[in-house]
Amino acid sequence: MRKKDRELTAPADLLAIMQAADRAVLAFNGDPAPYLLPVNPGVEWTGDRFILYLHGATEGTKYRYLVDGAPVSFEMDAHHALVADRDRGYCTMYYASVIGQGIAYELLDAEAKARALQVIIDSYHIDEGFAYNPAALPRTRVFKIEVRAITGKAKGPKV
Repeated sequence: MRKKDRELTAPADLLAIMQAADRAVLAFNGDPAPYLLPVNPGVEWTGDRFILYLHGATEGTKYRYLVDGAPVSFEMDAHHALVADRDRGYCTMYYASVIGQGIAYELLDAEAKARALQVIIDSYHIDEGFAYNPAALPRTRVFKIEVRAITGKAKGPKV
């Protein structure tokens, strides 16, 4: 990373960015070009690794790339603010972001799928106690991405 003063390494800092982001963009090796997939993930820190959870309908183009054991890259960002100094003719953007790589695994067990969906719901701070309709489980595919590498970066106001 070129600007080491912007690098974030503490899991708590990385998790805070991931929780503040309302989407992630996944990237897969595609043909004829990389395939990008915006998703609304749930995220958790297990004590030694980050896990992203995502869900979707049972069919779609994404499943050509999102298969069990697929390598995936991802990006998440939050806290955007444009800063403009008209007198100096200067502008910049404040932000916080993470970029990572991991391996995708499909969750087939109903209990694992249900838990992952609850993590996703909790990630979006829906009213406590919100219960999704379990009838959705058979018509929903759920994946977890075990994060293998992650970097974080932020630029913001000096404290």
